[in-house]
Amino acid sequence: MVPGGVDPPGGSRVIPFLHDLVERLAADHHVRMIAVGHDPAPGSWTLFGAEVVNVPVGQHSRTDVARVVREVTALVGGGARSARPDVVHGWWATLPGLAATIAARRHRTPSVLSIAGGELAWLPDIAYGGGGSPGTRTLARTAIGLATTVTVATEWMRAHVLGEGRRVDEIVPLGADLRRWAIADGRAADTDPLRLVHVGSANRVKDQTMLLHALDLARRDEPGLRLDLVGLDTLDGEHDRLIARLGLGGHVRRHGLVAHDAVPGLVRGAALHVVSSRHEAGPVAVLEAGALGVPTVGTSVGHVADLAALTAPAAVAIERGGDGGAAALAAAIIASLRDEAGRHALGERALHWSRWHDADHTARSFEVIHRRLRRAR
Repeated sequence: MVPGGVDPPGGSRVIPFLHDLVERLAADHHVRMIAVGHDPAPGSWTLFGAEVVNVPVGQHSRTDVARVVREVTALVGGGARSARPDVVHGWWATLPGLAATIAARRHRTPSVLSIAGGELAWLPDIAYGGGGSPGTRTLARTAIGLATTVTVATEWMRAHVLGEGRRVDEIVPLGADLRRWAIADGRAADTDPLRLVHVGSANRVKDQTMLLHALDLARRDEPGLRLDLVGLDTLDGEHDRLIARLGLGGHVRRHGLVAHDAVPGLVRGAALHVVSSRHEAGPVAVLEAGALGVPTVGTSVGHVADLAALTAPAAVAIERGGDGGAAALAAAIIASLRDEAGRHALGERALHWSRWHDADHTARSFEVIHRRLRRAR
């Protein structure tokens, strides 16, 4: 059960890690995906040999939620191969996760719930996260309570969920597909020592505003510093106006929404991948950059926090502090750029970790969980 992101390859609505996971699981298992709200009208299609069925949501009213749960429960109990699946897996502790766990209970089958975002978070100044709405909080907590097994992608996210009084049973990183995120000829590309890259939609929680202020500070020490911003603009040109106001036009290249297969070419060869997010459950972009030998410097969230906490760190994490983190991020960027040997070692450790925890590792890990639950039911 997913909220969407399952267009066939080449489509515009794709969550890459879901594609990677479905492709691998469907190679050896019968996989049926129920997309909750992917389209406004019912429909079905195939994705890597897996059947996808879309269940429209509507206005997310109580009536809509009840209808979605009924339709999902009926779909889980049907299907061409079996009247009951071996396991039901819901992604995000939102309506897909709630529907998945209720359907699994009604069909007496085990369920996995993967908390993959800000379902329990609440950042009131930017109105981000499910924790700010009593209804959404109840939905998430109910789904977590009903699930047989609850997973997250990072230790940082586990601490976040535990801090909200909920449980986590497994940590499964969501890794990069090394067919796309691969080092040519077994070695990293030549590095541009003053080029930074950031991958992510322009929005409040990813806080590219802070990143641009950090760049403004950092360029005073390194006037040749440049930043590639890759991702959909959801803020109606707000960052373009900030770039102009700060005089960063010669330092920033905005690429907008880029086909996923084209993103590796923009990350490859950068000196640093930079994260400025206020909340991240497990940013796959960190592991994708790492798979190219490009280390990450960023705020202490998700994989940035986890890799920075390793005995031999594979990322640099900063705390936001009272000023929002711009000064700390700028200082960390400059320190990393000026320590070439240290940055190279950081990139090698990020490469090793990311290649070990790739998309194949993700699929195998979930397959182990699914098999264990199937045996135990």
